[in-house]
Amino acid sequence: MSMQCGAIEVWTAQPGSVGPRACGELAALLDEHERERVSLLRFEADRDAFVVAHALRRMALASALGTDPAQLRFAAGPQGRPLLLDAGDQPPVFSLTRSRGFVACAVARQGQIGIDVEKVRSGVEASVIEQFVRRRPGADETDFFVQWTALEAFWKARGLGLSSSNPRISLLPLDGEHCHAVIDGETGNELGIVVLQLPAPPGHVLTLACSEPADIRIVELESLAPPPAPDATELLSRCRQRSTEDAAAIGTANS
Repeated sequence: MSMQCGAIEVWTAQPGSVGPRACGELAALLDEHERERVSLLRFEADRDAFVVAHALRRMALASALGTDPAQLRFAAGPQGRPLLLDAGDQPPVFSLTRSRGFVACAVARQGQIGIDVEKVRSGVEASVIEQFVRRRPGADETDFFVQWTALEAFWKARGLGLSSSNPRISLLPLDGEHCHAVIDGETGNELGIVVLQLPAPPGHVLTLACSEPADIRIVELESLAPPPAPDATELLSRCRQRSTEDAAAIGTANS
């Protein structure tokens, strides 16, 4: 694989900026099952988002493996999580998310990763996530979607879907408002996952959940997505350093 050990690549695109011709070319990368799923979607915007997202996943994984994106095969694993077939003893791990306006795929050689995007919109009841995440007091509309995407990305990284049997989580700020450690909402224990808010188009929130990343690279599909933050890796390094310092401080206080 061309990807460095411990690195994460996040491929992004805005379906609305992909013209009909390009979308048709991307659709040619999909397999029969994926094209069948596209045909079941009622609205054109949803069909385009699906095509771009699943073609993006194929391109990201093919880049990591050095193979033809159209030749990749997938199957459903436990909890419905997609699995990449015939990818050797150590296949890359990946996570896909899509909305009508923005899609993203995260790929890594190892570890746990999950990614989620949501369009910020009014009228969504806080009760939607209340049983799954302990919300911070005074959270505004955008912060609500930060917590929502963090929740979804966390359970994707764990390979599980949302369930009432899952422990309620909370977010512990590590570096301002962009990086958090995921903790058990009842005990306060860290759960081994960091969530990082990544660049996204206006009106969208994109969150990456990861266990042990060393580097983050954002890849834009044909320069259609917004520019990546130049300090994304530096931000995560500060998060990890802060997490280590906090753990040391807690250990000193308890000794």
